Amino acid sequence: MRSTFKILFYINRQKTKADGNTAILCRITIDGKSTAITTGEECKVSEWNTKQGLTTDRKTNQRISEFRELVEKTYRDILTMEGVVSVELIKNSLQGIATNPTTLLTMSKAELQAVKESVGKSRAEGTYLNLFHSDRNLRDFVKSKGVQDIPISTITEDLIEEYRFFLKKHRLKLSTINNNLCWLSRLMFRAVSRRIIRFNPFENTKYEKAEKKIRFLQKSDVMKLMAMTMNDRESELARLMFVFSCFTGMAIADMENLEYSHIQTAADGQRYIRKERQKTKVEFVVPLHPIAETIISHCRNSQAGNEEQQAVKEKGDSLVFQPHCSRSVMGKNLSIVGKAYGIRERLSYHMARHTFGTMSLNAGIPIESIAKMMGHASISSTQIYAQVTDNKISEDMDRLIAKYKAKDKTTVNADVEAATDTKTIPLGVNSNGRKEETA
Repeated sequence: MRSTFKILFYINRQKTKADGNTAILCRITIDGKSTAITTGEECKVSEWNTKQGLTTDRKTNQRISEFRELVEKTYRDILTMEGVVSVELIKNSLQGIATNPTTLLTMSKAELQAVKESVGKSRAEGTYLNLFHSDRNLRDFVKSKGVQDIPISTITEDLIEEYRFFLKKHRLKLSTINNNLCWLSRLMFRAVSRRIIRFNPFENTKYEKAEKKIRFLQKSDVMKLMAMTMNDRESELARLMFVFSCFTGMAIADMENLEYSHIQTAADGQRYIRKERQKTKVEFVVPLHPIAETIISHCRNSQAGNEEQQAVKEKGDSLVFQPHCSRSVMGKNLSIVGKAYGIRERLSYHMARHTFGTMSLNAGIPIESIAKMMGHASISSTQIYAQVTDNKISEDMDRLIAKYKAKDKTTVNADVEAATDTKTIPLGVNSNGRKEETA
C-alpha cells in the first residue's frame, strides 16, 4: 500500500509578535500522522493567503517553495535509503541538517536558530533581527552565484572579497557591510570548532574602518520639543518618550519596560531610576531630572483610572509608558514629530540617548558617572562622547580663528606695526623687555 504524503504551510493567527509578524509553519502528514516544523519565515497576518499557503511577498514565497522542495527531497531520500518513511524520520532529518551542517547556508540557518532560541535568555531580540538580515543577505549572495548552496570545505579566502563587492554593489553602509562579513567569518569559526574544516579562511580578513559619528541634538532643538504638544495621541507619546530619553539616557527597549517600581527614592529624598538594561543586563542608576519627573507624573495622570489598573499602580508594577505600538510605528511617529518642530535631522530614540550623553559631559559630569547612568558594560562605550566634545571644541576654535582672520587687514596690520615700532620701545630696553647692559 502506497503511503499518503502531504505538505501544508500555515500560520497561527493567535500567536503574533509585537511588530505584527507571525511564524510560517509547515505541517507534514504521512498516513494520517502529522508533525509541524518551523520554516524560519515570517509574515503579517493580513498578508497570508490560507488557500494558497503563500504570502503577498514574492521573496518569502520563493523561500517557502525552496523549503517545500527540501521536504520533498528529504522524503524521497529516506524512502530510497530506508524503504519506509514517517513524519518523525522527516522531522529528525530536517533538524539534523541544523545540528550537523556541511554547507554554508545550512550552517547559517543552524547558527541563526541557536541565536533565536537564546533570545530573552542571553541575547536580545534586536541581536537576532540583525543576524536575520545577515543570513538573508548571505542567501541572496549565494543565489546570485547561480547555486543552491556552497560546501564549506570548498570555500576559499576569495569568497569574502566577492561577498564584500556584492554588499557594496547594493549600497549598504560600511558598518552594515562589516557586520555581514563578521557573520560569514563567524560561520567559518563554527565550522572549525565542529572539525568540518581545519582553519578559518577569513581569519586574516581586514575590515574597512568606518568613522563612527554619533547623532545628537543641540539644547535648542530639545527645547523646541519641550515647548509644544502633539494632537495625535501616539505622536505625543513618541515625543514624551524622546524627551524623557534626552534627560535619562534610557534606550527605547528600557523605556518600553519601565515600571513605576523601578523609580525609587534615596535617603536624601532624591528620586532615581534603578533598572537592568535589556541589551547588556547591566544595572544602571540615573537620578530623575525634574523634566523626567514631570513626564512620569503626566503619564500617571493620563492613564485610565479604573479600579483594576489603579490597584496595579498602587503595587507599582504597571508600565510608565503605555499603550505601546510597534517599533516601526513609533519610529514613523517620531519622524512626524521632528518634521512638525522643524528639526532637520531624522529623530531616533538612540539619538536621544546620545543627546543625554553629550549634554551630561558638557555639564561637567564625570565620564565614570555617565557610564553608570547609561548602563554601559565598558567605559570605552562612553568615551565616544568625550571625543564628540573635543571635536566640538576644536570646531569652535576653528570658527574663532576664521572670524579673527576675517577682520579688516588694515586694522590687524596697524596693530602689528604699533607693536613692533622701535620708537615706542624705551631706551635701554630690548624687544624682549629686558634691560640692555652698557659697556
